[in-house]
Amino acid sequence: MRLKFAAKSEHFNAEQKSLLQETIDADRAALQAELDKVVPTEEADKGEKKTPKRQAPPANLPRREIHHEPENTTCACGCALKRIGEDVAEKLDVAAPMEGEARPTLSG
Repeated sequence: MRLKFAAKSEHFNAEQKSLLQETIDADRAALQAELDKVVPTEEADKGEKKTPKRQAPPANLPRREIHHEPENTTCACGCALKRIGEDVAEKLDVAAPMEGEARPTLSG
């Protein structure tokens, strides 16, 4: 008796293919439904603008500003870096007045 183990014997017939395809489609639909519940769609996020959770500190609080400037403002190639902006952060300290820190953003 000769056993048949080859690619020809491993083919799906039409009924097996349709059952497999139905199962795959059902799994995909279930996964998509779960993803829709967990991940919000982009259309829902477009209309809503996120507001900061904290309010800005009152303007009448005393402030102490600290500017962090780089030691060297020349690029590796020798040209001067240009200031294109700065990152500003404020933190409120209980014992001292309000501090503001500014770090420049440079580009070459």
